[in-house]
Amino acid sequence: MIREIGNSVFTVFVDDFHCIPKELQREIGQQIKEAAESGVRIITASVPHRSDDVVRSNTELRGRVTAIDTNYWKEEELEQILYRGFQELNIDVAPPIMRQLTAESFGSPQLMQAIGLNFCFENQIKETLAEQKRIEMDFVALRNVLERTSTLTDFSSMVGVLDDGPKLRGTERKEFSFLNGTKGDVYRCVLLAMKVDPPRLSFRYDEMLSRTAAQCSGDSPAGSSVAQALMQMDKLAKTVQDAPVIEWDEDVLDIVEPYFLFFLRNSYYLDNLAH
Repeated sequence: MIREIGNSVFTVFVDDFHCIPKELQREIGQQIKEAAESGVRIITASVPHRSDDVVRSNTELRGRVTAIDTNYWKEEELEQILYRGFQELNIDVAPPIMRQLTAESFGSPQLMQAIGLNFCFENQIKETLAEQKRIEMDFVALRNVLERTSTLTDFSSMVGVLDDGPKLRGTERKEFSFLNGTKGDVYRCVLLAMKVDPPRLSFRYDEMLSRTAAQCSGDSPAGSSVAQALMQMDKLAKTVQDAPVIEWDEDVLDIVEPYFLFFLRNSYYLDNLAH
């Protein structure tokens, strides 16, 4: 590579650097350093919360790497997707509805487009209207829009595996009573804590502990139990699909895939697993 493209205009692009196993990251980090010193230009791409993985793989790269922030979209940017689309269709949507739909897209423009599409399906809008129409929607109609969109983001297998938790031999997990009238173990409690308002894509340990406690009508899982469950859920998620969905690392839970959180919040799949 050094011989072919060193000191040239060509650039090596390493996608999804965060998906590379840690032991290989260290080896690749050393090779990146050697190649860069010989004039090879290299770009690595990672999810926002793992953007420093390349530096962590080789500390000698610190100070030699420039980070370009490509974070999730801001709500005001996402709202423009709805505003411009609805404008083209000649419909006027109440600002509170726009804000609620935007909040559920979790920084994803693709998810925002899907929500807007299903909003139109729910309101029987298939083409530009001859006259401008004001649309007001009640809670049930908005829930229908979000539930309809959740069918495009099917994470039922993932939710099922995380709800079950790892297989146990000879020991039953402690069961808790939840405010929604159902019962379940610490794994269901953690999923409920991820699901409830306010929606977030990242939580520190103490936040997860308070959110899990808030789901229970009586006793709640101990801190060590919550931390252990999160560690196991991180491992279980990787058995369902290779691309990361959730990650538990250094007392921080990151929901890497916004579509997963959307499905968890807006489908009834987790509710249907309840007892």
